[in-house]
Amino acid sequence: MPLSLSEIEDIRDECLADDLDIDFERMSLWSADEARVYFESGGEVEPPSQSSTPLPSPDNAPKLPAPSEEQLKSWFPKRQKRDGAPKFRLVCFHNAGSAESIYTGRGMRQSQDNPFVKHCAAAGGELLCPELPGREARRKDARSTSLRPYAEALFPVLAPLLQDGVPYAMVGHSMGTWMLFETLRLLMERGIPLPAQIVVSSFPAADIAPADRPWRKSRGMGEDAFKDECRTWDINEVIFQPSMWAVYKGLLQDDFNLFDEYEYAPLPAPIAVPVRAYYAAKDKNVKRHHVDGWKRLLAAGTPFSVDEVGGNHLFFYDVPVRAAWMEAVVRGLPFGA
Repeated sequence: MPLSLSEIEDIRDECLADDLDIDFERMSLWSADEARVYFESGGEVEPPSQSSTPLPSPDNAPKLPAPSEEQLKSWFPKRQKRDGAPKFRLVCFHNAGSAESIYTGRGMRQSQDNPFVKHCAAAGGELLCPELPGREARRKDARSTSLRPYAEALFPVLAPLLQDGVPYAMVGHSMGTWMLFETLRLLMERGIPLPAQIVVSSFPAADIAPADRPWRKSRGMGEDAFKDECRTWDINEVIFQPSMWAVYKGLLQDDFNLFDEYEYAPLPAPIAVPVRAYYAAKDKNVKRHHVDGWKRLLAAGTPFSVDEVGGNHLFFYDVPVRAAWMEAVVRGLPFGA
């Protein structure tokens, strides 16, 4: 297992080597003993470099068994069956405290489908939006407070669909970008074809140091302090009404822990997929320089762009702003136009 940042910091502290900087991308691949030797030597002795194990190729990866209809319905409650193979797919990951309906729903008092739904219907695409346990149709399913178990549970349902040669893009908003990242890790490690494009919105790169994350860890907060932390994410005041808070408090606490206590580990290789990043103009927490950080995770020369979207962190609940963002995403897709 790769070393986590906190483990490397603990080893450095044990060795009284606070004067040595941590190069996490490099050191996370060391063993604990190798890290200890490095810090005890004052940075003079590094472990011998080892060539990384080649990643499995999609051409050689075994064909995975098809998921059951029950599994598909659980993870993709709004999936629309089509006659024949789709021409492309959009795989979209929702934010904390929310559900897949931010991508599949119309929005309050809207008479027309949103641009993602309309585009997939018109151009022969398939919209796949995983719904995490503990919300909406999955309200009775047990929630996790770690993203990796969620990604592992999703993999046998999603990955077989991605082996059919249909091009796809992955889209993530807020905490959903880190769920996307953990899902991408499994696809890379297990030889599943990678997306043609990745879209990340309103969240820092997954490798951001815990001390630099633009929010406060919520575990152990009193109720009023937790509500105030929720407000920094632009959660609507109606959620804090007693009847609504009784429904959403536990979900929000568990979902906040997904990113509060997330421990980054590098992917098996730099991302060699074009990435489009967005930040919201009125976001209280996540700024442009945070989403700029995704470029650090890319292979040299991989296309990367950053653009602004109107509204606050939860612009998905502002229908005109969401529509404008979705239309921009659709215009930039490498397929299905």
